[in-house]
Amino acid sequence: MRNKDIEDSKVVGRLAEALSSGALVRVHRSAIPGADRLDGFVVGTSAAWTLIALCSDVQLDGWAAVRTADVTKVGWRGGTDCLTVRALRRRGRWPARAPEPGLVLDGLADLAEGASRAFGLVSLHVERDAPDACWIGEVAAVRPKSLRLREVDTEARWYPQLSKFPFEDVTRVGFGGRYERTLLEFAGPYR
Repeated sequence: MRNKDIEDSKVVGRLAEALSSGALVRVHRSAIPGADRLDGFVVGTSAAWTLIALCSDVQLDGWAAVRTADVTKVGWRGGTDCLTVRALRRRGRWPARAPEPGLVLDGLADLAEGASRAFGLVSLHVERDAPDACWIGEVAAVRPKSLRLREVDTEARWYPQLSKFPFEDVTRVGFGGRYERTLLEFAGPYR
């Protein structure tokens, strides 16, 4: 077995352990320069994508799906007795859960389309090209190798044209967070 295969196996094992334990973790993707480290709870994982219930400032704030192959390290941020978990438990928000209805984590098309249908808006990240940017909108169409996003701007105004995102470029999909929900509240449905 090659060293890369051993490391990948360890990461997959840590993701499975985080999923079953409900532990607060930090997910690293150091193979993508500038990619955010994500704090939260692993609520789903497959060979293709891993779903994290994001947690910051002692609150849950939507979900992020990252390519499982991009995960390089899963670090524990606290056990079930840490302040974050205790606060979430007291508020009835722990254990963290995957969104309902459940999302398919086997491919980007089903994942992004399902999240867009359930939550209205998704944020797409193309971190290898633009680690500090994301594009937010509704998935308007899925093609064999790409998806089309109808974007909403930072002032909650819809762009009339669609933006194309090749599957191979998208490294992260976010949805259900406070920012996406606020944009959708003010943008309303596309007319």
